[in-house]
Amino acid sequence: MIAVLIAGIAISGAALAQSKVAVFNLQAAIMSTDIAKSKVNALKTSSEYSKLQSSAESIRAEVQKLAEDAQKNGMTWSEEQKAEQQRKMNFKRSDFETTVKKMRAMEAQVGQEIQKIMAPKAKNALEAIIKDQKLDLVLDASSAYYAGPNIDLTEAVVKRMNADK
Repeated sequence: MIAVLIAGIAISGAALAQSKVAVFNLQAAIMSTDIAKSKVNALKTSSEYSKLQSSAESIRAEVQKLAEDAQKNGMTWSEEQKAEQQRKMNFKRSDFETTVKKMRAMEAQVGQEIQKIMAPKAKNALEAIIKDQKLDLVLDASSAYYAGPNIDLTEAVVKRMNADK
């Protein structure tokens, strides 16, 4: 009976050793494609996004100038002047946060468009690679503690997706 148990463990160990395992990062694959890079670049060079970016930088500079002015001259100000300076800084910070939120919303919208277009292509490319390489198991790369570069399919999927345009 013990011999049968040991033989069973040996056989399952041998079967496991013959299993082909790989890892894959879907998000990295999608965002590394030429199409995704093109869409992100189009967003960052669009006039609306550029205006928001310039506005955010300008507001940040104004807040910094107000803070420096308060640090430099605040000792001589009355309580009313200090309160007015703080109010101005709070308004500018609020403007900055609003501008950044608008930029993040634009980025999120483009990201969703990219996902919608590229997710099916990534799935098809991954399935083709799984079939070609006769893989038994593919894990999400982010959940793997360690994965050698030769078992990461992400780059191969990106190449296949770029080729399939």
